[in-house]
Amino acid sequence: MEERLSQMANNMERSRILSIAAEVRAMIADGQQVAPYTVGDFSPAHFEVPPRFIELMHEALDDGQTNYPPAAGLPELRSALADWMKHRFGLDVGVNGIIVGSGARPVLYAAFRLFLETGDGLAHGVPAWNNHYYVHLNDAVDIPLVGTVESRFLPTAAQLKERISETRVLILNSPLNPTGTCFTSEELGAICDVILEENAKRNGKPVMLIYDQVYSTMTAPEIEHVHPVQVRPKMFEYTVTLDAVSKSLTGTGLRLGWMALPPSLAAPVIALIGHMGAWPARPIQKAAAGIYSDFELLENYFDELDEKIAVRMEILKTKLSKMHPMIEIIQPQGGIYLTVRFNLFEKIGATSNEEIRQWLLNEAGIAVVPFQAFGLEDESGWFRISIGAVGLDDIHASMKRLEAALNC
Repeated sequence: MEERLSQMANNMERSRILSIAAEVRAMIADGQQVAPYTVGDFSPAHFEVPPRFIELMHEALDDGQTNYPPAAGLPELRSALADWMKHRFGLDVGVNGIIVGSGARPVLYAAFRLFLETGDGLAHGVPAWNNHYYVHLNDAVDIPLVGTVESRFLPTAAQLKERISETRVLILNSPLNPTGTCFTSEELGAICDVILEENAKRNGKPVMLIYDQVYSTMTAPEIEHVHPVQVRPKMFEYTVTLDAVSKSLTGTGLRLGWMALPPSLAAPVIALIGHMGAWPARPIQKAAAGIYSDFELLENYFDELDEKIAVRMEILKTKLSKMHPMIEIIQPQGGIYLTVRFNLFEKIGATSNEEIRQWLLNEAGIAVVPFQAFGLEDESGWFRISIGAVGLDDIHASMKRLEAALNC
């Protein structure tokens, strides 16, 4: 242990996803054929942000908008986002209930710090993005709710009910990263009922729900994204919602996210964001204010984005489902992820997901992320495929390489 560092720093793990992505980038830079189905990123070559966004950023720069923005975000942006949340999700927190950050991560971290004391219970689904890391960063008690194939890897109300008395914060993500599956209104409503029932009995601090919906505008045609307050209006006082342009506008490098919460809880979050300096640049905020004031532009953009995602998913589903009896997929419902089981243990003589991952990478040029990166430690062959950084030619070529490798 490094004596100069805190215990938290010494025990902090690096993201497995980013480690795999770095390995893949090095292979691609070396000239190897690899399909990067790894990080939840968008390649601008295949997924462009709205052109109007770029125009508005340039206009803001030309206008000299280079000084500090307010810690909570520009008033016009907060107003536009409040109107959008009400229009799209029926969530009315008003302008004072919107707090802007440099991506979803700062406002997510701020949300945890808003509620969690050392030793409080943080309940979260497994598999899910980064929750097990945030347990450590907040010195919380880990309450994993492990999903199954039958639940589409989503946590259930029954699982939460068993641990609700220990829970201070529940975080949910829908569409779910890594699985690309979504809660139905019945499933989400049942979870909300568990929270409301518990809070009605508590004398102390209530259970709070952090609802991460950064992929909410990316759903399959038959899927409707649902929000907790839509299915149970009484959840308003107990729900913090997270969203971002990183995913919805495919602008992962633009770093603009926001939190929607009851306005009475906003002051300490604004203070924390201010102390961290975790606000987006003014030109980005000005551009986002213009974009989120134009509902027609947004809806048209999201429709086109859904079509691009659907085409990629359909190719992968069709190819993989016919390729090998030991390859299994879960029907994607939203986001940019496909859940695939490469049950190739016997086929290639593997004993772990990591060995399968390495075989896929080295023999087929396919870079995927095992579910261990999302907290599911079982060596069961489940992996995440992300389609944000690949074109149609990349997908077709990678499937040919995989088929050839499997037939050797």
